[in-house]
Amino acid sequence: MQEEVELFRLLYPGLRRFAAVTGPIEIDPDDLVQEAVARTLARGPLSTLDDPGAYLRRAIVNLSANSRRGMSRWRAAAARHGSPDDAVTEYPSDMADLLSLEPTDRALLFLVDVEGASFAEACLLVGCSEPT
Repeated sequence: MQEEVELFRLLYPGLRRFAAVTGPIEIDPDDLVQEAVARTLARGPLSTLDDPGAYLRRAIVNLSANSRRGMSRWRAAAARHGSPDDAVTEYPSDMADLLSLEPTDRALLFLVDVEGASFAEACLLVGCSEPT
């Protein structure tokens, strides 16, 4: 048990930063990390994974993509009913451009530009091919 706690303690700061970059603006990064860890722990201990950091990052990307699809459906329904979307906040153009990218694309940018991973490593972590 203590081994699991220590492993999570080591992984958490990087996972939180990753979730902040890849997740939708409407979802707190801590919530994404917590959900990814909870779903992973439901399958077994973190220490049994070959690369728990990579596994959790992939889970965060998947959760972000699912949430983004859900928010798109919500916005479409709100528009059909004539409800204003008060939850949308205006950001400077560079932030709006970043938020317009898919979570996988933001994850790749973060891994390569911020964490210094190679394209091959980053693609492996998020589950896409390097040519993509």
